Amino acid sequence: MARPHLSSGDFFGAASRTVQAGGFRVGLWIASRPPEGVEQHAHDDAHFVLALDDGYRSLAHDPLTPKGAAFGPGALVWNPPGVEHRDCFDVAGGRFLSISFDPPKGAGQGDPLRLRGLRAESAARRLVGVAGRFAAGDAVVMEGLTLDLAAAVLSPVELNEDPAPEWLLRAHQVLHDLADQPGLEVATVAEMVGVHPVSLARRYRRHFGRSPSAAIRAVRADRAAAQVARGRDLAELALGAGYADQSHLTREFGAIYGLTPARYRALFA
Repeated sequence: MARPHLSSGDFFGAASRTVQAGGFRVGLWIASRPPEGVEQHAHDDAHFVLALDDGYRSLAHDPLTPKGAAFGPGALVWNPPGVEHRDCFDVAGGRFLSISFDPPKGAGQGDPLRLRGLRAESAARRLVGVAGRFAAGDAVVMEGLTLDLAAAVLSPVELNEDPAPEWLLRAHQVLHDLADQPGLEVATVAEMVGVHPVSLARRYRRHFGRSPSAAIRAVRADRAAAQVARGRDLAELALGAGYADQSHLTREFGAIYGLTPARYRALFA
């Protein structure tokens, strides 16, 4: 029996918003099938997926995620055209952003990847806001962000030529585990793994393409986004996600996603 081959820009889900600019198709989706209902399939085009909820499972390789473990909100995955997979959420209803396009002929496509790095991840998060508010003048903004994403896989820059030391991997895990603690400082993470904060900042940026502080902000915003979409009270959410108050949440969320928490929630209502 032939396996499904999805047409350009199509996914197993209900689209809450789709926009197009410069040959790129961007969509905000709610996964409509439980994992057992997602068949092995392929896509005609290349695409990125930004998971906006917990429990996203993918063939994409990521050395920092244990084999078989699900990705959390904020995970950015690249799937080349024609690659068979059955990426899905652990439960139906997971939210995600898609960016689909036809890569240039002769471009090296490689294998599915979990992408990391400030430029690619920031571009994907900003696309959530651009797609959500899409208006006159936003097409050029969307095209610029999608081109940044495409460049991350078609013209990659090596950030980690040397193997990451064990203490750096521990610091990365600690940072993610404690990101929702109010007032978490890079110095605290550095002390926990036994290095100087300057050493941590330098090596973290070299291997992960961003500062530890930027990573903390992104992890908080990604986790908050998943809760915002589920309708949780914003003031309560802010205190539980590491923010000083609701105003702090709104400022940080807007800086990273390009829209307010309330507007983000409305996209999936």
